[in-house]
Amino acid sequence: MRNTLAGDVVIDTVSSLCPRCGSPSLATIFDREGKVYQRSECSCHTPSEDLIFSDTALYHRLEEWNRLVFPETLAAGMPSSSICPAAEMGSQNEPCLAVIDITNRCNFKCPVCFAEAKGEGSHYFLEMEVVVKMLKALLNRPVPCRSVQFSGGEPTLHPDFPKILSTARGLGFTHLQVATNGSRFVDPDYAKLCEESGLHTLYLQFDGMNDDVYLKMRGQRLLDKKIAAVRSIEQTNMRLVLVPTIMSSVNVDQLGPIFKFALEHNKFVTGISIQPCADVGRIAVAKNGAEPFNLATMARCFGEQTGLTRFPDDWFPLNSISLLSRAIERVRNENTHPPLSDAHCSIGTFFYVDDNNKPFCLSSFFDLDRFLRGMADIKPYAEQGLISRQISKIRQFSQLSKCLDLRKTPPGLTFQRLLGSLDSWEDKHAGRSEGWAQRGFNGIFVAGMHFMDAHSYNLRRLKRCIIQYVATDGQLIPFCSYNAGARLRESEELTRITGKLPLGGYSGYSAHTGEHPVTAD
Repeated sequence: MRNTLAGDVVIDTVSSLCPRCGSPSLATIFDREGKVYQRSECSCHTPSEDLIFSDTALYHRLEEWNRLVFPETLAAGMPSSSICPAAEMGSQNEPCLAVIDITNRCNFKCPVCFAEAKGEGSHYFLEMEVVVKMLKALLNRPVPCRSVQFSGGEPTLHPDFPKILSTARGLGFTHLQVATNGSRFVDPDYAKLCEESGLHTLYLQFDGMNDDVYLKMRGQRLLDKKIAAVRSIEQTNMRLVLVPTIMSSVNVDQLGPIFKFALEHNKFVTGISIQPCADVGRIAVAKNGAEPFNLATMARCFGEQTGLTRFPDDWFPLNSISLLSRAIERVRNENTHPPLSDAHCSIGTFFYVDDNNKPFCLSSFFDLDRFLRGMADIKPYAEQGLISRQISKIRQFSQLSKCLDLRKTPPGLTFQRLLGSLDSWEDKHAGRSEGWAQRGFNGIFVAGMHFMDAHSYNLRRLKRCIIQYVATDGQLIPFCSYNAGARLRESEELTRITGKLPLGGYSGYSAHTGEHPVTAD
């Protein structure tokens, strides 16, 4: 429908929060001259409009994937036009990845820190017994979550970080990550210790390939230290994902250089997770009136800087991969939880890297769109007999092979080798098995994950969240509720600093404040 007053085409109406007062409100998402905006309609304030996506066509394409992944008419059972109370800001999904902040202490004071971590003031280090209870809470869920990322603050400052890793491994967690600035991993001995303790993957803060970027984004020159940290990891059997925070007018031009660096180190750097800077936490870098950087801008700029991707054809939402996971689940009669996030939360692309280190975008020779959409048609395991199930497997294998264009396939890439690359992409454990680095990991992903802020808050997206924080009482909090919107991080950190849990929390909880332990009353 068209808003005749403003000349805007309305796309949707969603439950949101007022960007000024945080009250539950409605927001209108609309198209204006090929770009997508969100208009807050809080009854207490005049409407405010913010650009949330710089390409309407790609926005609609992501909505098509949402309809395929979430076939129900009403998203998460919630009418689009209703106001959802702020108290109902949980996720209806089980987490694919759980995040545990083990400290709020940091040795940096980055101007763009969404956690507002700093070196001075009140701090905590979670006691081991508390971490164990939080980890066990993940295993005691209806569907256990065995993938966890330790974060902060700078988690490696925790004096027991290696012990926390080994404890998590002992409890049965199959994928251990750390979100880090990399400062401690400059020391090869520390990197080796973390590997031996069970760490699989580092999500390494990595904003560009020149120190001007780090001076603006992090307040200091860091490029040499980032490269030194990468070299330390290359002496281990761990994986690296580079995590650039991208801000308009600061480092948008670094997408190409970062990919070039990742490619040069692709035996260990197996991905880039791009984070458009959200207006949350501590933002002290001038935007100079530039348009907010978003996932559509990311996809377009990456292609322009590298010449390796087409816009928008080569970019897919994270939730499209869930169709493959669902199909595998149906064939195997397993009850797993594929990444059913909202399509607007994350988009990405995947590269096959040949033996000469040359990258080929997967969708340039493999019809990923056709394949993933075909996966949605696989019937549930229980609806097929034994012979039918075997025939179904053969048909799907045939369908997969037909999606491969042999005329465009990179030299030396066999069908079986491609399957191996996709296996390691879909099954993280396969890509981290002992000796994977020695065999050569021949794939690299580039993805962007856009966290919501007050200008883009959308409770439908929130209810589909798959990355969730673990609170000290064992409850799970969606990423964008913890860091934006209600900003539950603040009350949770206060709980940890004071050592006093909310009602219903763990008995006997304790924390370190500075260097001194505090015991709950």
